[in-house]
Amino acid sequence: FLLVTECRGILDNNQRFSSLPTYLRVSYRIFSAETSFFLKEANQDFMRNSSLQTRVESFFPYKAKRPPILNASYGPFSVEQVVPQDLMLTSNFFGSANKFTYNWKLKAYIMSDKIYLSKPKVQVLFYIVGRDWDDYSTTERLPCLRVFAFRETREVRGSCRLKGDLGLCVAELELLPSWFNPPTVVTGRKKPLDQFEGSPVELYYTIQPGDEKRECTAEDIRKGNAIRPGKDGMDEAMSHLQRIGSVSLYRGQETSQLTELRLDSNIVVWLPSKPVKQGEVVNVYVTVANNSTVDQFMLRAKVKKGVNILSAKTSDPRQWDVKQEVGNGGKHSTTTVICQRIAPSSRNRSNSLFNEVVQMNFEIASFSSLSGTQPITWQVEYPRKGTTDITLSEIFICQKDLVGIVPLAMDMEILNTAILTGKTVAVPIKVVSIEENSAVTDISESVECKSSDEDVIKVSDRCDYVFVNGKEMKGKVNALVNFTYQYLSAPLQITVWVPRLPLQIDISDTELSQIKGWRVPVVSNKRPTRDSDDEDEDERKGRGCTLQYQHAMVRVLTQFVAEDSSPWGQLSYLLGSDWQFDITDLVMDFMKLEDPHIAKLQEGRILIGREVGMTTMQVLSPLSDSILAEKTVTVLDDKVTITDLGVQLVAGLSLFLQPSAASSRAIVATTIAQELLHTPKQEAVVSTWIQFSDSSVTPLDIYDSKDFSLSAVSLDEAVVSIHQNSALKWPVVAAEGEGQGTLIKVDMMISEACQKSKRKSVLAVGNGNIKVKFGQNDADSDTGGDYDADEIENHASDRRHKVSDQERYGQDGRYYGSSSAEREEGTIRKVSTTAKSVIKNKVIKNNRLDGGKLSDDSQLQNIPIDFTNFPAQVDLPKGNAGMEENDLVQTPRGLSDLEIGMYALLGVFCLAILVFLINCATFALKYRHK
Repeated sequence: FLLVTECRGILDNNQRFSSLPTYLRVSYRIFSAETSFFLKEANQDFMRNSSLQTRVESFFPYKAKRPPILNASYGPFSVEQVVPQDLMLTSNFFGSANKFTYNWKLKAYIMSDKIYLSKPKVQVLFYIVGRDWDDYSTTERLPCLRVFAFRETREVRGSCRLKGDLGLCVAELELLPSWFNPPTVVTGRKKPLDQFEGSPVELYYTIQPGDEKRECTAEDIRKGNAIRPGKDGMDEAMSHLQRIGSVSLYRGQETSQLTELRLDSNIVVWLPSKPVKQGEVVNVYVTVANNSTVDQFMLRAKVKKGVNILSAKTSDPRQWDVKQEVGNGGKHSTTTVICQRIAPSSRNRSNSLFNEVVQMNFEIASFSSLSGTQPITWQVEYPRKGTTDITLSEIFICQKDLVGIVPLAMDMEILNTAILTGKTVAVPIKVVSIEENSAVTDISESVECKSSDEDVIKVSDRCDYVFVNGKEMKGKVNALVNFTYQYLSAPLQITVWVPRLPLQIDISDTELSQIKGWRVPVVSNKRPTRDSDDEDEDERKGRGCTLQYQHAMVRVLTQFVAEDSSPWGQLSYLLGSDWQFDITDLVMDFMKLEDPHIAKLQEGRILIGREVGMTTMQVLSPLSDSILAEKTVTVLDDKVTITDLGVQLVAGLSLFLQPSAASSRAIVATTIAQELLHTPKQEAVVSTWIQFSDSSVTPLDIYDSKDFSLSAVSLDEAVVSIHQNSALKWPVVAAEGEGQGTLIKVDMMISEACQKSKRKSVLAVGNGNIKVKFGQNDADSDTGGDYDADEIENHASDRRHKVSDQERYGQDGRYYGSSSAEREEGTIRKVSTTAKSVIKNKVIKNNRLDGGKLSDDSQLQNIPIDFTNFPAQVDLPKGNAGMEENDLVQTPRGLSDLEIGMYALLGVFCLAILVFLINCATFALKYRHK
């Protein structure tokens, strides 16, 4: 059994190792993910990371083509685990694809939402978003789709199978003529539909695998539970269906679409907007504005070779007299139509804006390509008024019956990291056309495109990809890029996430001081800083050492946001407003300190004080002179002392993954240090944190290992032995015999180069707990059977530090624990706790929780049960027994220089008063004697 407990409550005044978050200093890395982030959840650092034995970290795999692998390592120990697909919410729609489909999403596009009785066919295009178009291995394994149209109690079905490089297909539904009749039953208070309103029909789809021949099976995946009168199981059937949308049915004929071409304020020409085929006759209508006073005009039209000019006839013989003249040239043909009004205008009796005068007919005789245009130029001449400017119109020619075009994006989101890195982020685009027979053609090279807002997203000149280059001003949900092909156009909707500015620089300690007693060699390019008197004397002797400055950990955080489509442009957050993304690796090359003499930044992650003063840490834009983030750092003139050394023994690592309770897309990783040594000569390493007199805490391993040394002493050689590992440069503990307790004493000393004498200068002392039991792993439980959560928690509590009452309590009843975990035990009992169980294979109450995943092949091997036994942090020894007089050992009870001076002055005053009293007593005795 494995129980992970998170204590949530308010601690009382009992001292713990630190009031700041402390954790096991494991390094996390994510492999096999194109884009991933570690996360910071609001107000969760202290709640989760408060033990030297564990580290809890949230992460988010944003893009991945293969299952991501999380690796956790510390010293010589390393453990990794493949992130289970159930934690990544991978869609199970593509189960038959036999492929990792984390970023795959199925999109449906209804080609026309208005269906007429003359063409009672519904076409739906399906395609996969997030699939790599260059990945051909899944072409023949994509699933089938079944589409359903429902009207009242009737249904119509269709199907298609996803295929091709783009992973798309078109499903057809032939609607019954009776569906275009008005509804037979009007439910509730709904009024009957107007004749101009369409009858709504709902569309749904479901996914099913293909058969062995990779064809769509005729068997309904809903097992016959179609929605028909008198059938049961309707709700169950609908639960398997995904809604696409709705279409409207119209009984009338589809009206021909005409495009208006205005020649001047009087004459307007109307041309077809849809393409025509070879041999078809194009009808062009010439109209006069209703409010025009023109009685005579001459219209000239010129066409290229391949278009034949046919007749021109009057539309209203009672109003207009029309004459036509045709002239044929080598490359062009012209026609002149003379229009003369023969009756008074009837514009006052007409409700329309235009009156039709003449209908001109043109025949498309030939064309040079399958798709193109034929231009027609127009010019109007008025008697005694001259001619108008030439106006150009185009007739689209196509041998295909196109229904529409659809722009396809490989992904529907763009994460604009170009603002942070200066590197362009692009998403490939394809545009396809769909014909009446559902044939799909790639027309990407023939389209035109334009972004609706280039401050959000841009599109390439060839319309083959959309991109962001870091010069964008904002993000947007469903930003639009419009694509046009002949008379057809369609928008592409894509969401652009941008980092929220200014970025947040998170520094564990913004005020750095010198550490008293910790001397380090002076770097050649760094002048010595002011030190204590004995340090100055030491430097005058040529030792070349100065005091160490405090270090701090640095990371850069941000949120990815996008404005929604509302008029107010409210912000939407990727994952949510409580989550921040660690982007330190992206901006590391653009981080700097304004004054590098005051402090320096090491590897973008560690801040080191160098000289007293104040400076600013900045993150610069890679594309401009702007500052994306800044934070003030102060190097103080005062000195701090090391007040505590927390020690944790690490004999191995266990890694657990579980879903985050705050976001379904975030994953929580927990790494636990194993304290139990269960085989002879098994080794463990030491993990340490140091606490300073200014209450700050920091892991010791962020300091240069050349500036200090650690030595360990076994308090029971029969149980554990200590040896120094030259590769690790830190002490290594080896198991010799069974036993447990606070058996390791660790000394932290300054570097050998800065030792004043042969007697070592000890900066801090810490103790470590360890348990050696051969044949028993951390996961082994002393009791068998099944327990509920309370029983397991109590059992773990009973197995806490097994030390005698004399060690725990003194004569006055006060608690004297050997570790800070014991010091806070009484406190933890007083606060409320929330337990979360993370189990694998065998779980509490025999309920399987998918959140608990073990990284070890041995499943329950090497997993600690005694979680309430950490953190294994220790008090410093109460005295300096066994140490030489000049050894530097700082304890929480140490006196500052000011206190020593005050006590010395008080002693002088007391001595003076004593001398005065002695003098007074001597004088009194002499006076009485006289």
